[in-house]
Amino acid sequence: MTSLMEEITQQPTVLSGLRKFYTSPGAIPSKALRDMVNRWPPTVVITGMGSSMYAAYPAQAYLNSLGIRTLIWETGELVDHLRKFHGADILLVVVSQSGETAEVLRLLDAFPRKEALVAVCNMEGSSLARRANLLLPMMAGHPAPVGTKTYACAVAVLMYLAVAIARKPAQLVTQPLMHAIEAQERILDRQDELTFPTVEYFNKPHYIALLSRGAELASAYQGALLFKEVAKMGAEPMSAAQFRHGPMEIIDPAHRYVIFSRQKEIGPKRQADTTLFKLAKDIRKHGGRVLLYADVPFADVTNVRHVPVEPVRLGLGTLIDSVHIQLLVHELALRAGLEPGSFRFPMS
Repeated sequence: MTSLMEEITQQPTVLSGLRKFYTSPGAIPSKALRDMVNRWPPTVVITGMGSSMYAAYPAQAYLNSLGIRTLIWETGELVDHLRKFHGADILLVVVSQSGETAEVLRLLDAFPRKEALVAVCNMEGSSLARRANLLLPMMAGHPAPVGTKTYACAVAVLMYLAVAIARKPAQLVTQPLMHAIEAQERILDRQDELTFPTVEYFNKPHYIALLSRGAELASAYQGALLFKEVAKMGAEPMSAAQFRHGPMEIIDPAHRYVIFSRQKEIGPKRQADTTLFKLAKDIRKHGGRVLLYADVPFADVTNVRHVPVEPVRLGLGTLIDSVHIQLLVHELALRAGLEPGSFRFPMS
């Protein structure tokens, strides 16, 4: 078993431990959180790099649906605007596995000492963790260069934080998180059966686009990063709407289009996202080949491979989608003679 595959298979275990911790009373102290800003609810700014940033999409979608303004801002860009943008009504949430990246250290240097920040971090002795007024541990264990466990844990921690900001009980996250963990285990038990046909369908495309909308943009962005890091393949994430504004012009049979489609939550009910299904049909009509991960049935047609995924609330379906993509890129890397998870050009 490769080191990356070990990381992939450990995700249900680390998420189970995280769930127990954040379900316990006081894991996210409500008074300390409230005292960090002068107005409640605050404007929430979640910042990170790479998978640390992509993990924020489900939390952002949830909070914005409640009318709590929430932005996602890349740390490398935020640091240039922080002094003019930040105010006492903004809750800054910094997400970083190591807590020591160059961008995070620059942000900490620019951030006023008197201002409060929340850290979601895996290394509790890091510069970020020491500077934070409130540290929320990722609890991902020893990480690999490719973010698998850390991405999954960041998604879950940010959702626990989101429900705390919304003054909802942690149990609201616990049930869908348990469902996602169980779904991960079922995928891992059947990984060859599920992955090998997808690899054959995928083949060796010249270009990959990963498309979705809302909370599921997390899966598109994280998935594209995995194709680059593990399989060394060019992949571009974008929203489904953006794809219709120009990129459709390069649809080609030699390309692959990965679409993540999950039911939309409308109050207590859910309904299929017909926008994404229509996009899959349009890409197929123009000669493209689609890999569709969807939690509702889709017609069996040529040039669309539908991989059924289990429905999960609160945008936590990305915890399932990402395992499918991790297994796919791992196998693609092996077939290309690569060591999955090994970087050719490590960050200096």
